[in-house]
Amino acid sequence: MIFITGGVRSGKSAFAEKIAIARAEHMKLPRLYAATSVAFDAEMASRIVHHQQDRANDCWETIEVPYDVTPLCHTEHVVLFECVTTWLNNVLYKEPQRVDAYIATLKRIVQSLRGRIVIVSNEVLYEQLSPYEETERYKRLLGELHQWLVAESEAAYECTFSHVTQWKGASTCKDFY
Repeated sequence: MIFITGGVRSGKSAFAEKIAIARAEHMKLPRLYAATSVAFDAEMASRIVHHQQDRANDCWETIEVPYDVTPLCHTEHVVLFECVTTWLNNVLYKEPQRVDAYIATLKRIVQSLRGRIVIVSNEVLYEQLSPYEETERYKRLLGELHQWLVAESEAAYECTFSHVTQWKGASTCKDFY
């Protein structure tokens, strides 16, 4: 598994796509984009359609997994999962009492796809303490999930202003940054 994090509009998605494409070509497998966003307003719906069209032109199959990730467990694709922060937000606000079960399922799926998944997340943990308990719970859960993902990953990267820093793993992706 390859883990990629970074701030909003940091270049992490483009970097993740390059890695997933290269891995799929190397393994001679099709590519699957696991999308986690929910169209909660017209702007988001438009962004989702735009991204779907971009990926369709580039040989990606897409599956919508805003909550339940179990459809990924039987895939024979290289999977690009984007993104952990959105997915966790979705499950935390849909069923906060079951978030631990959702996280356990995600971990099981990630382990089953070990060499065939690229995971993207946003780096939001530099923020100050929030006066809102639910925000702090989200940050705690996300931080714990990030730590687990990095521990389980073969490589971990952080993107900042389209500059990539490798924090873990062999330098197998130098051609991409």
